[in-house]
Order: sequence, then C-alpha cells, then structure tokens
Amino acid sequence: MTLFIAAPDIHIGDAVGNHCLGIARAAERLGIPARACAKHFTGDVEPLDMLFEQIQPQDTLLVSYSIYDPMLERLLALGNRKLCYFHGVTEPELLREFEPVTADLCARSLEQYPLLRQFDLVMANSRLTAASLAPHLRADEILVIPPVWPDMPLFRHVPAGRADRTGPLTLLVVGRVVPHKRVEDAIEILAMVRESGVDAKLEIVGSAPNGVYLAFLSERAAQCGVAEHVEITGMIDDESLFARFDRAGAMLSVSQHEGFCVPVLEAMHLGVPTFVRSGTAASEVGADATVSFDRLEEARTAILQMHRDPGRRAAMIEAGKRRAAAVLAQADDKALAAVLSVPRQANNF
Repeated sequence: MTLFIAAPDIHIGDAVGNHCLGIARAAERLGIPARACAKHFTGDVEPLDMLFEQIQPQDTLLVSYSIYDPMLERLLALGNRKLCYFHGVTEPELLREFEPVTADLCARSLEQYPLLRQFDLVMANSRLTAASLAPHLRADEILVIPPVWPDMPLFRHVPAGRADRTGPLTLLVVGRVVPHKRVEDAIEILAMVRESGVDAKLEIVGSAPNGVYLAFLSERAAQCGVAEHVEITGMIDDESLFARFDRAGAMLSVSQHEGFCVPVLEAMHLGVPTFVRSGTAASEVGADATVSFDRLEEARTAILQMHRDPGRRAAMIEAGKRRAAAVLAQADDKALAAVLSVPRQANNF
C-alpha cells in the first residue's frame, strides 16, 4: 500500500504544505511509502496528474482540503480508500476587500462541503473547524488531529536562555501577511503599548503576497506614529525565525480566522507569552495557557501586566510549555498509524 497525499497547492513554508509533507515523512517512518501530489508545488512533490495514472486499488488517498478544489469530484470517483484532512476555509467576506479572487474560491468551497461525506474518514485540525462542517457532517463524526509533527524544525529547536533584557519589548506576529490576519490590529496594539510608556517594537514575519494590503499596513503604521518601530520581514529562513522567537517578549495572534494557528503552538513551545484574539481556533490551541482578548485595549492591558510582572510572565511561559507538549503528544506517528488502519466506510457517512 502506498499513501497518496493530494492538494491543489503544496509549498514549503505554508501551513497546509508543511502538513502534507509532514504526513509523508510520518508515513515513511511507519514503513509506508508516501507520495505527495499537487497542481502547484515546491519541494519533494509530484504533479497531481501522476496520481491518476499511478494509484493502484490497494493504495490509500488522503486529500488535504483548505479551499475550493477543482479536482475534488475526480478524486472522489477513484475506487480507493479515501481520507480527508479538513483545514477549514476562511470566510469569504474576510477576504473580499483585498483578495476578491480568493474570496470567490472560498465561497465556492462552501458548495463542496456536502461532497466531503463521501470520504471514508474526515479529520480536522480543531474542534472549531470540525463544527464548521455542520450540517453536512456532525462534529463527533470528525477526528481532530493537530496539523503538526514533532519533527518540524521549530519543535526541535532549543531556545536561547531568556535572561532579563534591557532593550525594547518585542511583539511578534508570525504567519502569512494577508487581510483576514488583521495585522493592522497588531500595529494598533503596539501603538497602545508605546503610549503606555513601554519601549516596544513589532516584528511581522511571513510571506506578504498582497502588495495592496502591504501598502495599507505601512500607511496604518505611519498613521499610528509607529512606522519606525514596525518591521515586516517577509519570508525568512528557519535560523532567522528561531532568532526572532528567541528574542520575542510576546506573541500576538490577531487573526479573524484560524483553523489551528501553528505559530501559537510554536510560541508556547519556545516559552513566549502568547495573546490571541477570541473566537478562532487559536484560543482552542492555547486553551488556558494563553490570554484571549476581544478588544484591542484588552490585549494592551494584558501585555502590560505580563511585561511588568515577572511572576505573571514566568507562569505564562510554564503554562505554555505544558500546553504545547500536550498538543504535540496528540500529533505523533501513532495518530497517523491509527488513521491508516481505519477500514473503508468506518464512519458510516
């Protein structure tokens, strides 16, 4: 049996792409040959057309779903055992202003949700994501498995010691710089923290594919009077990312939609106090180890309390490490082995 992993796009550095490649590595460790296939890709991935030519009846197909997939019905028509990993789909209206094409694709994906019932097993990255498939699937029919692997570079990184620092408080945002991530809210939080008398800066790390949105963020930073205290790095290599985490004083997740939020897990694992907007799966990932907020003023207040109280900061760091270890324990190779042993139509959809 070979495990074929299919997605429209698999790119190194993207959360969905990293997860697909992690599944392939885990399968290989279990002694199961694995091949990742996509229409658009980078890294050790093969063209999707190859899958239809070479998949055999005894093979298993795992489809990674995060946006409208024009090949979904063709994949479902295959006679193989079929698994789906559902990452969640961003609400179209969160993208409409800056990314109308992507918004339309997300809207079309909602029309495909009923088709997901045809898979032998559906997995999701969080309970919140699983619930989003209602009424087409019940949440208790969906297996929740974190979309990470302990062998990912950051989870093997040993952070530098966090001695007391005299420099600015560094707020860190990690992830794609796209509209629904609401990076402008992180800029406003920075401005509030600085207005409270704390020397702080903001580092925004991640690919920035939307030039219009990037220009909007630069303008917002200037309007808030913090342009010289905001750095947008774009994509950086692993070692540079490690260094950013090592010197961060706090991690911010201000996104309006998160199916999971790997950077929150990474920050907790590395001992960075983490603050997340309520209402997304980032709160589910962090649970009681992170501070959730509804209003930006609440984030400002919580960050100041952490910064000025070493005991509170130490407690957040230790709670985050415990929570990260618990989440990572749910994402080891045994979880994949259990999934691959599920017989066809085990969920009776």
